[in-house]
Amino acid sequence: MNELPHQSVPTEGELLRAALAAVGRYAFPGSEGGMTFLIMAARPGVPDDEDAAYDGPHVLMYAGERADRPASEHREPWSAHLHDATGDYLTTLVDGAQGDLDAVADAVRCAREVTDKLARRYGTIPTPSL
Repeated sequence: MNELPHQSVPTEGELLRAALAAVGRYAFPGSEGGMTFLIMAARPGVPDDEDAAYDGPHVLMYAGERADRPASEHREPWSAHLHDATGDYLTTLVDGAQGDLDAVADAVRCAREVTDKLARRYGTIPTPSL
């Protein structure tokens, strides 16, 4: 009996993580109180690990309450919010109300807006050669 190899469906968070990685930024999955999200260090030059992201100013990114849904179920646009090192909210970087509901396009839009606004606030990071 021939079986097809298992093909996993990407999650909304995986699409955004890939879009961020393409511009040299790295986000990590997080969860709290039943919600899932992505977290990313706000400042350039911070080590690319989850602990470093939580230790300083950071961005929390949400697609509704579940960033770990299959991308095919993407119904709420990404939003991104800047927090200080203690976790206090500072400002909204990406307002999900204006987003595209195509999961890939929305992930690319969010990654672009987040990196543009962080670059204005903290400076830029080297962009990888494509």
